[in-house]
This record gives sequence, C-alpha cells and structure tokens, in this order.
Amino acid sequence: MAAIDKMQKRLGVESIDLLLLHQQVGDYMGAWQDCEKAVRQGKVRTIGLSNFESERLEEVCEAAEIKPAVLQVECHPYFQQGELKKRLAPYGTVIEAWYPIGHGDTELIGEPVFAELAEKYGKTNVQVILRWHIQEGNIIFPKSTNPRHIKDNFDIFDFALTDDEMAEIRKVDKGVRFFNMTLKQQEAQFTSWELDD
Repeated sequence: MAAIDKMQKRLGVESIDLLLLHQQVGDYMGAWQDCEKAVRQGKVRTIGLSNFESERLEEVCEAAEIKPAVLQVECHPYFQQGELKKRLAPYGTVIEAWYPIGHGDTELIGEPVFAELAEKYGKTNVQVILRWHIQEGNIIFPKSTNPRHIKDNFDIFDFALTDDEMAEIRKVDKGVRFFNMTLKQQEAQFTSWELDD
C-alpha cells in the first residue's frame, strides 16, 4: 500500500484511474490484494495486470475479489493474442495492447492488406491497424510525439472494417513478438530493482 500511496502523492491526484500490477514476480498475490484494497478505499478506480501470460494469470484471476479490468501485453496484427483472449474471457478482462503497431515495424505496417484498406477508406495503414484493434475489442494507447500522428490516431472512428476485411487481417498473424522477456528474466529484473531501492 505504501507504493500506491507514494504514487498517488507523486501524481497529485485523489484517485488513480487505472493501476497495473506490472510483473508476475515477487509477492504478486499480496500486491494484487493491495490493489483491491486501494479500490475499496477509493484511491484507485480500476486495476489490471501487465505481462501476466503464464499460469500465474489464472492464479490471480481465480483468487481475485475484483477481477482485472485489463491485461496489458504485446498485441498487434503479427501477434494477435487469440489464445490469451480465450483465457481472459471468463474473467471479463480485455487486452490493453502494448506495441499496438508492432513497435513501428515497417514490414507489419507495409502489409499489402493495410495498404489496400487504407486506399479504400482514405486512411493511413496505421489508422487501419488501429481501427482493427478497436473492432477486435483491444484497448490501445498508440504513442507519438508527432502532432500529426496524434491527430491521425484519433481519426479512426469514421469508418469500419467489414467482417471479411477483419478476417483478412487475422491471416497476417505470425505469432511473432517484437519484445520477449521470459519469466526468469522478469524475476531477475525485479530482483535488480529491489537491490536499487
């Protein structure tokens, strides 16, 4: 709870909109209970998980009194997370896409299906990808410091992809991650953070 209080103070807010338990290491069950406690105390509105793709996902969800609203993981057309979505469905948890455009991968963005749909709808390839995410039910936070890109990222609600177009995009799934950290690596990173404190 001390970390949540410290975060709240640092942000200068009465209530945090969304708090994510970032790693599945250390006393993650105790940390989740603290997240739930923070919700009950009004310090946090919504809680979720990040990087929980092992069996620890079900461990937390089954024990949780407040189910995670979101699970933040890498998700983009080359890594669509279909199986993970099935695992999340019983809990009502949705994916918050990290790397929603594959970390700006030019091969992914340049896929012919995105170019064709961009031309059809008068959009950019990236806008088509972001629209695909929305229609898939993913939450997205595309990052940009470019004012034009920021505007474009919002300009995706005046068109909709057809079921057939969604099916075509599902075919580009390669099961390819751009970032991969094993549970052992996460634990080692967590230990190094503890030593730095």
